[in-house]
Amino acid sequence: CLIHFYKRRMNKMSSIEIFAALLLSCGLVSSDQILRDACGQDRVKLGDWFVAHGSPDLILDPVPQYVGSVDEDPYADPENPPDDPNTRGFCAMQWSEETNEAGLRKYWLKNFPNETAAQHEDYFITHKGHCGACSYIQDLGVYIRQNLTSATRECGILGSLSHNLMRNCLLDLGFSLPCVTIWEWNILNTKAECFAVCVWSYITNEPFNKPDGSLNDCLQCDEDKSGPNFKFFAGRTRRNSGITSSIYRPPDTIYNMEHCYWYGDL
Repeated sequence: CLIHFYKRRMNKMSSIEIFAALLLSCGLVSSDQILRDACGQDRVKLGDWFVAHGSPDLILDPVPQYVGSVDEDPYADPENPPDDPNTRGFCAMQWSEETNEAGLRKYWLKNFPNETAAQHEDYFITHKGHCGACSYIQDLGVYIRQNLTSATRECGILGSLSHNLMRNCLLDLGFSLPCVTIWEWNILNTKAECFAVCVWSYITNEPFNKPDGSLNDCLQCDEDKSGPNFKFFAGRTRRNSGITSSIYRPPDTIYNMEHCYWYGDL
């Protein structure tokens, strides 16, 4: 499959497109799984639209409980993450006819127990699980338009020099400020818990996945030590939003969905 993959015109492909082509060539996922999340649209164009039209200041009340900045370190409390009363729920959005001064439509985020309940109220599922600090449509755009694995790792390295450098790096990627706050806590906790194994991973330029498909030791440490709180407080992740990344994940861990809820022209 690698020989077939490298015959593609990689110089004209984005990093996400290259990874998607590799998965397709090796038969690890189907074309429906690769294309569905972007609703058949150009990923960058769709992502840019969501970033431009989904900022936190467009959210209408009532705001779900965990939507907003994570001001206190969730890793400081050993009881975290809290129990999720609806582990099979969904976070959904709905556009309002109300607009801001720039003519951008405002929107609601709301938790639902299942997809059917959201559809009955004319809401669009935006990710599986409850809404959180990264559930804004702006953050969906950041996830869908680019491969973030290396980029966020670079932001984490900058955090060793300056917290402001790390924050500005994450903001420059396009994340909303509330989403940046949980990313910061996640990066700081991973640095504290996984420093030695991750430094070695960076120095050796270790592949994200081992030959058997499992995560490398740095990513596994991050998954174990930082993952549970990040997933709970962020709400949105790439996997529960149906978005692949340069880290191979078993297809059954990626929620199969599409994001077809823009208005006007892309």
